Formats: sequence, structure tokens, C-alpha cells
Amino acid sequence: MEESDRDLIGRLARGDREALGPLMERHYRRLYRLSLSYLRDPDEALDAVQEIFVKAFQNAARWDGGAEVGPWLTRIAVNHSIDRYRRGRRRLAAETPLDEEAGDRDARLTTGDPSPERRVLGREVGERIASALRSLPERQRAVFVLRHYDELALEDIARVLDMSLGTVKSSLHRAVHRMRERLEGLR
Repeated sequence: MEESDRDLIGRLARGDREALGPLMERHYRRLYRLSLSYLRDPDEALDAVQEIFVKAFQNAARWDGGAEVGPWLTRIAVNHSIDRYRRGRRRLAAETPLDEEAGDRDARLTTGDPSPERRVLGREVGERIASALRSLPERQRAVFVLRHYDELALEDIARVLDMSLGTVKSSLHRAVHRMRERLEGLR
């Protein structure tokens, strides 16, 4: 019989590192997508997810036994991704990124062979969406990402971010409105 997430976190809290593997298998993809939506860099997101699970292991003893494990991990992921994004932004202010590397990475991630025009258009659209997402205040960005990238219910977002349902709804409304303004003319 497969252990529940709660059982696995309980084992982690007692220092059993073997419980981390099954927990990672269940939640890795979702937390990767979430981190990627913040960081917009596959390598950074991979590193972030590993660090998220290290934090989960280190903080397992502080987990509230009555809480669901998925939202608890999501909250760790959101907070860690925001922190990592801020650090990266400060680092980028001091460094100049190499555009050739980004092009190589995008080419590795594509499936099929779209035309060069389609690739350029897709990259431009992706950059505009990423820029619009980065322009959102952090709370709005967190709500938007959890709703539209991670497809969480509004109630779950409220629980994960420790906000009232009304605050989540108004933050999502404002985020969608700002995204539409920033992406106007993209259709």
C-alpha cells in the first residue's frame, strides 16, 4: 500500500531521508512548472525545485499535521521562487546576459521544426508574456501563476498564500486586467 503525503512528511520530520524520494516523485513536475513560471529559465527552475525539497526536508518538523501537503509544498515553492527571482534580478543588473545561449536553449526545448518566422514570433510572444507577468506586483503574480499555470482552485490559492478568498479574487481580477493591458494587440 502506498503511503500518503502526510505519512511521508511525518517520516521526514523524524529525519527519515528515504521519504523524500516518493514525495519528490509525486510533486516534482508541478513544483517545476510553478518555479519555471516565475523564473522563466529551465535550468534555474530545476535548481529551485531541488532547493524547495531541501527546504521541505529541513522544515518538515514545522509542518502542521492538519494541513494538506500539496499546498504546503506549493507555498514553499512560491516563496522560494520569488526569492530566487529577486536575487536573479539583482544579479542581472550587474551582468549582461548572452542572447545566443537563450536561443540555443529555446531550440532544445521545441518539438518539431517550426519555420524560422514562427520561431521568432513565438519567442517574441513568449517574451511579451514573460515581461507582462514580471510587471505584476508579487501578490498578483503569485495568484495569477497559481491559477493559470498551476490550475489551482481559488480556495486552494487562498490557503496556499494565506489570504482571504476575497483578496485572492480581487488580486486575480487586477492581474488579469493588467496582463490584458500589457498584451493588447497580441491577438
